[in-house]
Amino acid sequence: MKMFRAWCVALLLVGGLAIAPSVSATNQADQEIIATLAAFHAASTNGDIQAMKRLTVRSTKTLAIGTSPDEKFIGYDAVIGWWQGLFDFLAGEGYPNGGLPVTPAATPLQVGHSGSVGWIAAEATWNFANGDTPFRISLVLRKDHGKWKILQQHFSVGISNEDLPL
Repeated sequence: MKMFRAWCVALLLVGGLAIAPSVSATNQADQEIIATLAAFHAASTNGDIQAMKRLTVRSTKTLAIGTSPDEKFIGYDAVIGWWQGLFDFLAGEGYPNGGLPVTPAATPLQVGHSGSVGWIAAEATWNFANGDTPFRISLVLRKDHGKWKILQQHFSVGISNEDLPL
């Protein structure tokens, strides 16, 4: 937890205080990236591991960082294994299809691309059985055989500056 707090403080000092307005897609590639995020949220909501596999780059460089300090997964197999484990756990808890329901924000905070690399940052809400939790997500994507696929995924749950032990 101390490392997380230190990282948050460092982020704030580097410029994390800026508030970004929502943006919309301005071209075909950006629209495809937004559609990939929507498919990712749908796969999460439906517990669809096959969709997660299709949406994820098959690489040893693939990375997922969750909200818990121990949620760091490197490589395609580790990332897909994390999702499969999450879906299995949620199915055991009674979630339909083992899915983690997500309600996305209307528009992303940022979307862009440069050549075969794309990125998107957005806000959404996890709809847990015992309450909703807003979160932020950022994805780095790579154009792979004509389709945008996720190379890196990072989730965060914001805490107020007042809650940091400054």
